[in-house]
Amino acid sequence: MKIAALRAAPLLRDFTEVGIRLLADATTERTVGRGAFAFRAGEPSEMLSFVARGTLQLLPREGGAPLAEIAAGDTVGGLALLTSGEHLLSALASSEVTLLELSRHGFEALQQARPRLCLKLTLALARDLAERLQEARGPLREFLLWQVSKRQ
Repeated sequence: MKIAALRAAPLLRDFTEVGIRLLADATTERTVGRGAFAFRAGEPSEMLSFVARGTLQLLPREGGAPLAEIAAGDTVGGLALLTSGEHLLSALASSEVTLLELSRHGFEALQQARPRLCLKLTLALARDLAERLQEARGPLREFLLWQVSKRQ
């Protein structure tokens, strides 16, 4: 199941079968029951999580309506492999969810054993972040204009 789930992740679209298998070996599987939190806003973000099965709702720190849903093939927490930080949103399981998690510690160990694989993953994370920023460009611009108008 790990290999099929990772193969379905757009983040890993340029990975070979060997690369997918190596990443599968480095991940741990975690099940989150329906109605439980995979993580909460403000908690340390320490791993890249691939959603293998199920759906997570992303909720603002203050609570309220879900901002987005992520499902099988999606990832969350990719920056945690590259820098320390905390979750900005909470992730609530709207169904039973299976996550494949690559911890920062696991990533660092993999860097020692397979540096090229980790470089490829780092580049994939950078590309993913750039794509997300490009998609958010309009709303980000509106937010910045709103912030500037508040100061005047």
